[in-house]
Amino acid sequence: MSVEPSTPIVVLVQQLLLGRTEGMSAPQLAAFVDGWTSLLELLKRPEVCMPDAPESERQVLVQLVEDIETAQRRALGDDPA
Repeated sequence: MSVEPSTPIVVLVQQLLLGRTEGMSAPQLAAFVDGWTSLLELLKRPEVCMPDAPESERQVLVQLVEDIETAQRRALGDDPA
């Protein structure tokens, strides 16, 4: 699934990554980015997050993380699309 530039997930990621980090000190920003990255890494492992969930639900989580990462690249200017 392609994440369009104006979808709610893109807007939310922009708000979380850009809006909430504005004005943070370097240590605060480092902690925020570390937490953000750690959360995404955890969510990439649905067998850990949702051990009893059906495979179809786990796949939804995997797709959501992929969409968030695509939106993140766009928000940070790392996506040529």
